[in-house]
Amino acid sequence: MRCVGILRLSLVVWTASALGACASWGVLPSTVETTESPFKSYQSAEDAYNQVTPFVTTVKELKARGFNPYTTPNIKVLNYLDLVPRFLPQQSMRQEDLDPAVQACLTVRDRCTGWLAEPSTSSKDRTGDVTLDVLGFERETTSTGWKASVLLLIQDSVVVYKLWSGTPTILEVKTEKKPLGPLQDLSGPAAAAVSGAIKP
Repeated sequence: MRCVGILRLSLVVWTASALGACASWGVLPSTVETTESPFKSYQSAEDAYNQVTPFVTTVKELKARGFNPYTTPNIKVLNYLDLVPRFLPQQSMRQEDLDPAVQACLTVRDRCTGWLAEPSTSSKDRTGDVTLDVLGFERETTSTGWKASVLLLIQDSVVVYKLWSGTPTILEVKTEKKPLGPLQDLSGPAAAAVSGAIKP
Protein backbone atom coordinates (compact mmCIF):
# COMPACT_ATOMS: atom_id res chain seq x y z
CA MET A 1 0.00 0.00 0.00
CA ARG A 2 2.88 2.38 0.76
CA CYS A 3 4.23 1.87 -2.75
CA VAL A 4 0.82 2.67 -4.23
CA GLY A 5 0.62 5.87 -2.19
CA ILE A 6 4.11 6.93 -3.27
CA LEU A 7 3.17 6.21 -6.87
CA ARG A 8 0.07 8.39 -6.55
CA LEU A 9 2.13 11.23 -5.08
CA SER A 10 4.69 10.94 -7.86
CA LEU A 11 1.90 11.07 -10.42
CA VAL A 12 0.55 14.31 -8.91
CA VAL A 13 4.00 15.93 -8.91
CA TRP A 14 4.65 14.79 -12.49
CA THR A 15 1.26 16.19 -13.60
CA ALA A 16 1.98 19.54 -11.95
CA SER A 17 5.37 19.69 -13.63
CA ALA A 18 3.81 18.93 -17.00
CA LEU A 19 1.27 21.71 -16.48
CA GLY A 20 4.08 24.10 -15.65
CA ALA A 21 5.85 23.22 -18.88
CA CYS A 22 2.68 23.68 -20.90
CA ALA A 23 1.88 26.98 -19.22
CA SER A 24 5.28 28.36 -20.17
CA TRP A 25 4.11 28.27 -23.79
CA GLY A 26 0.96 30.24 -23.03
CA VAL A 27 -0.20 33.16 -20.94
CA LEU A 28 -1.32 33.28 -17.32
CA PRO A 29 -4.96 34.23 -16.65
CA SER A 30 -6.06 37.87 -16.59
CA THR A 31 -9.28 39.64 -15.62
CA VAL A 32 -10.68 42.98 -16.78
CA GLU A 33 -13.52 44.70 -14.88
CA THR A 34 -15.20 47.83 -16.21
CA THR A 35 -18.05 49.88 -14.77
CA GLU A 36 -19.96 50.95 -17.85
CA SER A 37 -20.46 54.70 -18.11
CA PRO A 38 -20.28 57.53 -20.66
CA PHE A 39 -16.63 57.97 -19.64
CA LYS A 40 -14.16 55.62 -21.29
CA SER A 41 -11.08 56.99 -19.54
CA TYR A 42 -10.11 59.03 -16.49
CA GLN A 43 -9.39 62.02 -18.71
CA SER A 44 -12.78 61.88 -20.43
CA ALA A 45 -14.51 61.81 -17.04
CA GLU A 46 -12.47 64.78 -15.85
CA ASP A 47 -13.17 66.70 -19.06
CA ALA A 48 -16.91 66.12 -18.67
CA TYR A 49 -16.73 67.30 -15.07
CA ASN A 50 -14.90 70.49 -16.05
CA GLN A 51 -17.63 71.34 -18.55
CA VAL A 52 -20.24 71.50 -15.78
CA THR A 53 -20.75 74.99 -14.34
CA PRO A 54 -22.78 75.36 -11.12
CA PHE A 55 -25.88 77.59 -11.44
CA VAL A 56 -25.49 77.51 -15.22
CA THR A 57 -25.57 73.89 -16.46
CA THR A 58 -29.08 72.46 -16.65
CA VAL A 59 -30.35 68.89 -16.48
CA LYS A 60 -31.28 69.14 -20.15
CA GLU A 61 -27.67 70.00 -21.02
CA LEU A 62 -26.35 67.14 -18.89
CA LYS A 63 -28.59 64.67 -20.70
CA ALA A 64 -27.48 66.04 -24.07
CA ARG A 65 -23.89 65.25 -23.08
CA GLY A 66 -24.81 61.66 -22.26
CA PHE A 67 -24.88 62.14 -18.51
CA ASN A 68 -28.38 60.76 -18.02
CA PRO A 69 -29.15 58.27 -15.22
CA TYR A 70 -32.30 57.15 -17.02
CA THR A 71 -30.54 56.06 -20.19
CA THR A 72 -26.89 55.65 -19.15
CA PRO A 73 -25.97 52.68 -16.94
CA ASN A 74 -24.43 52.98 -13.46
CA ILE A 75 -25.39 56.57 -12.63
CA LYS A 76 -27.10 56.71 -9.25
CA VAL A 77 -29.88 59.09 -8.32
CA LEU A 78 -29.57 60.17 -4.68
CA ASN A 79 -32.25 61.88 -2.61
CA TYR A 80 -31.45 64.35 0.15
CA LEU A 81 -31.45 61.57 2.78
CA ASP A 82 -28.73 59.81 0.79
CA LEU A 83 -26.77 63.05 0.51
CA VAL A 84 -26.73 64.05 4.18
CA PRO A 85 -24.31 61.29 5.36
CA ARG A 86 -22.06 62.02 2.39
CA PHE A 87 -21.60 65.63 3.41
CA LEU A 88 -21.99 65.13 7.16
CA PRO A 89 -20.30 61.78 7.85
CA GLN A 90 -19.47 62.71 11.46
CA GLN A 91 -21.60 64.19 14.21
CA SER A 92 -18.89 66.76 14.89
CA MET A 93 -19.55 68.30 11.47
CA ARG A 94 -22.30 70.88 11.19
CA GLN A 95 -24.43 71.79 8.20
CA GLU A 96 -23.28 75.39 8.69
CA ASP A 97 -19.76 74.27 7.80
CA LEU A 98 -20.79 73.09 4.34
CA ASP A 99 -20.62 75.03 1.11
CA PRO A 100 -23.59 77.48 0.97
CA ALA A 101 -24.87 75.79 -2.20
CA VAL A 102 -24.91 72.40 -0.45
CA GLN A 103 -26.68 73.89 2.57
CA ALA A 104 -29.34 75.47 0.40
CA CYS A 105 -29.89 72.29 -1.59
CA LEU A 106 -30.27 70.07 1.47
CA THR A 107 -32.67 72.58 3.01
CA VAL A 108 -35.20 72.25 0.18
CA ARG A 109 -35.17 68.47 0.62
CA ASP A 110 -37.20 66.84 -2.17
CA ARG A 111 -36.12 69.53 -4.63
CA CYS A 112 -32.50 68.50 -4.04
CA THR A 113 -31.18 65.52 -6.01
CA GLY A 114 -27.73 64.08 -6.48
CA TRP A 115 -26.40 62.31 -9.56
CA LEU A 116 -23.43 60.08 -8.83
CA ALA A 117 -21.21 58.40 -11.40
CA GLU A 118 -18.27 56.22 -10.35
CA PRO A 119 -16.67 54.95 -13.56
CA SER A 120 -13.68 52.66 -13.30
CA THR A 121 -11.59 50.15 -15.17
CA SER A 122 -9.40 47.55 -13.51
CA SER A 123 -7.22 44.81 -14.93
CA LYS A 124 -5.73 41.96 -12.91
CA ASP A 125 -2.90 40.05 -14.54
CA ARG A 126 -0.88 37.18 -13.17
CA THR A 127 2.63 38.46 -13.80
CA GLY A 128 4.92 36.16 -11.82
CA ASP A 129 6.96 33.14 -12.84
CA VAL A 130 4.72 30.84 -14.89
CA THR A 131 6.07 27.58 -13.50
CA LEU A 132 5.92 28.72 -9.86
CA ASP A 133 2.41 30.03 -10.46
CA VAL A 134 1.06 26.83 -12.01
CA LEU A 135 2.75 24.61 -9.44
CA GLY A 136 1.23 26.71 -6.68
CA PHE A 137 4.45 27.91 -5.00
CA GLU A 138 4.11 31.62 -5.77
CA ARG A 139 1.41 33.73 -7.37
CA GLU A 140 1.97 37.37 -8.29
CA THR A 141 -0.99 39.48 -9.39
CA THR A 142 -0.62 42.99 -10.78
CA SER A 143 -3.69 45.24 -10.71
CA THR A 144 -3.84 48.33 -12.93
CA GLY A 145 -6.54 50.78 -13.94
CA TRP A 146 -8.25 53.99 -12.85
CA LYS A 147 -11.36 55.13 -11.00
CA ALA A 148 -13.23 58.39 -10.59
CA SER A 149 -16.24 59.77 -8.75
CA VAL A 150 -18.45 62.60 -10.04
CA LEU A 151 -21.19 63.97 -7.81
CA LEU A 152 -23.59 66.64 -9.03
CA LEU A 153 -26.19 68.32 -6.85
CA ILE A 154 -29.26 69.41 -8.78
CA GLN A 155 -31.87 71.84 -7.50
CA ASP A 156 -34.86 72.83 -9.62
CA SER A 157 -33.29 71.24 -12.74
CA VAL A 158 -30.01 73.20 -12.44
CA VAL A 159 -26.65 71.99 -11.17
CA VAL A 160 -25.82 73.96 -8.02
CA TYR A 161 -22.74 72.07 -6.80
CA LYS A 162 -20.23 69.58 -8.13
CA LEU A 163 -17.62 67.39 -6.47
CA TRP A 164 -14.79 65.38 -7.99
CA SER A 165 -12.42 62.71 -6.69
CA GLY A 166 -10.48 59.91 -8.28
CA THR A 167 -7.32 57.91 -8.85
CA PRO A 168 -5.84 58.50 -12.33
CA THR A 169 -3.44 55.56 -12.17
CA ILE A 170 -3.77 52.40 -10.09
CA LEU A 171 -0.84 50.01 -9.72
CA GLU A 172 -0.93 47.29 -7.06
CA VAL A 173 1.16 44.13 -6.84
CA LYS A 174 0.08 41.24 -4.62
CA THR A 175 2.32 38.24 -4.03
CA GLU A 176 1.12 35.00 -2.43
CA LYS A 177 3.69 32.38 -1.47
CA LYS A 178 3.08 28.75 -0.51
CA PRO A 179 6.33 27.00 0.49
CA LEU A 180 4.73 23.56 0.06
CA GLY A 181 3.27 24.40 -3.32
CA PRO A 182 0.43 22.06 -4.31
CA LEU A 183 0.74 20.27 -0.95
CA GLN A 184 -0.23 23.45 0.92
CA ASP A 185 -3.93 23.02 0.23
CA LEU A 186 -4.96 20.05 2.33
CA SER A 187 -8.26 19.80 0.47
CA GLY A 188 -6.63 19.27 -2.90
CA PRO A 189 -5.72 16.07 -4.76
CA ALA A 190 -2.09 16.39 -3.73
CA ALA A 191 -3.10 16.13 -0.07
CA ALA A 192 -5.03 12.96 -0.82
CA ALA A 193 -1.95 11.51 -2.49
CA VAL A 194 0.23 12.43 0.48
CA SER A 195 -2.29 10.90 2.85
CA GLY A 196 -2.23 7.70 0.84
CA ALA A 197 1.56 7.70 0.70
CA ILE A 198 2.04 7.85 4.47
CA LYS A 199 -0.49 5.15 5.30
CA PRO A 200 1.13 1.85 6.39
